[in-house]
Amino acid sequence: MLSPDLLLWLEHCAVIFFMTFLHEDAAILAAAFSTVEHKLPVWMAYVSVYLGIVTGDILIYGLGHLAQQNKWLRSKIIGPKVERVHMWLDNHLVRVLVLCRITPGLLFPTFVACGWFRIPFYRFASVSILAGAIYSSIVLTIVILFGDLVLNHLGYWAWGLAAFLLIAWALRNSFKSRWSKTTEKAMGEIPPSFFAVFKKYMPGMRRKFHGMPSLDDLKKTVASAEHIPNSILYIPVGLYYIFLGIRYRSLTLPSASNPKIETGGFMGESKASVMNMVGEDQKKWVSGFVTITRNGIPDEADFENALKAMKEGNIGFPVVAKPDIGWNGYGVRLVENESHLQQYIANFPHNEKIVLQRPVTYDGEAGVFYVRIPGEEKGKLYSITLRYFPFVTGDGISTLRQLIQKDQRTKLRAGYYLGEKTEHVGFGDDDLEQIPREGELIRLSFLGSLRVGGLYRDASHMITPELTERFDQIARSIPEFHYGRFDIRFESVESLMKGEGFSIIEINGAGAEAIQAWDPNVSLFKLYREFFKAYRLLFRIGDMNRARGFKPMPLRDFLRAIKHQNNLIDQYPPAG
Repeated sequence: MLSPDLLLWLEHCAVIFFMTFLHEDAAILAAAFSTVEHKLPVWMAYVSVYLGIVTGDILIYGLGHLAQQNKWLRSKIIGPKVERVHMWLDNHLVRVLVLCRITPGLLFPTFVACGWFRIPFYRFASVSILAGAIYSSIVLTIVILFGDLVLNHLGYWAWGLAAFLLIAWALRNSFKSRWSKTTEKAMGEIPPSFFAVFKKYMPGMRRKFHGMPSLDDLKKTVASAEHIPNSILYIPVGLYYIFLGIRYRSLTLPSASNPKIETGGFMGESKASVMNMVGEDQKKWVSGFVTITRNGIPDEADFENALKAMKEGNIGFPVVAKPDIGWNGYGVRLVENESHLQQYIANFPHNEKIVLQRPVTYDGEAGVFYVRIPGEEKGKLYSITLRYFPFVTGDGISTLRQLIQKDQRTKLRAGYYLGEKTEHVGFGDDDLEQIPREGELIRLSFLGSLRVGGLYRDASHMITPELTERFDQIARSIPEFHYGRFDIRFESVESLMKGEGFSIIEINGAGAEAIQAWDPNVSLFKLYREFFKAYRLLFRIGDMNRARGFKPMPLRDFLRAIKHQNNLIDQYPPAG
């Protein structure tokens, strides 16, 4: 038979344990009160709080996992905050779980996200157990010491003061800046690409990007060529292409550069088909994807096929939706949930293929240009170009609209961000009038392409034997692949130079531009020199493959593929 004291202790423990499910800070206050008032031994207070916190963490994780199978539960708990933390979980799990423990409003969505995105339970539990022990011990000790010190002076007013401080701590998230509130609201209302658009980089770190070299040393942010309309800029390039076509007696010779790919990958090729050609032993370097064909009979059938394909491919939300026949980021969007996917499919042209790709959580992005001369056993890396997403930095005074319009770089592409371009999702008027905090970096687009304001920097100095060997293995696993660019996301410069920590998001063939020429430090003369050099190499490879028996594509079919792609671009849903 249990003694009355023990029963009373167990009652207090049970109350504290279940109180943690409602509010951890309130449970800690109750535990401290019970200890200081000698109604509960110290060790039992610690154990009750700790077990309650860890159990609550596991239950929240379980809710996220269960939401994968339960549509009703998914609609209730999977929101913008849950989706937003996905980008950090895989590579920064410990840091994220520790920080969200002490940041009001983030714990629930973060732990739900761990279950939703199927972070291994043993990883989650081990971090939760350790972080919970440290957090509960420190906070409970502080509150107990506080109660002991001031109880004699303030009496029971001490607990009123403690309650006030804890409530202020818990509610401090309510006093966010107006910009932050608007951001949260926007995430629930505006198109899916803007879940990524409003991602905030590390506060106070001006012009620095995780995993990427700083831009602080960049003297100019706009290349000379960017001031020239493309219709004029590319006239010498087009003329040089015709000259090479006459010289090599074929205007379609680039189609023979990669003879197993339609048009050699010059234009109009299937991106999915190229990535599917990567050998099985090298597919681990390619970001997972599935494809569906937009049939439209009815629209709901296409949507259901997409969900089925994603399930079979073990791909969840968010997912990158993009055209199979694509160019320069047209139609590429980060889709956050089912309703946004349904909307994207409904606006996609009929009888065309959609690629649904698993987002890569790495922050760095680059284009790796590869060349292998026919007959040579090994290829080499022609160049590496870093891609920086378009952004502005808040000054605490200017609105977002003003920041965009006065920044040397972003004002050239202002139409994309101000909602003036139909092919791109822009900001709403309410968002444009918000004032970002000083030092706050605001990402303006999910895309990092030059077309929407992305900044390119030549990083050929990063080419190492290890990196060359890695991409040579990948490229040689693709039948007769000799010329093209691998668009990748990577963890850090250090890991990339070792040939590790990256994922391929797209493979471009003969149409791959020498994008390192768009570095702001590159002169107009050097830009043309790089373009001409790349085309000479392309035609040379095509000529050598022709000598090996691979015939260039007929001109009529070549032009038809180019026309088909150009027609599709105008029909794609707005990009983000």
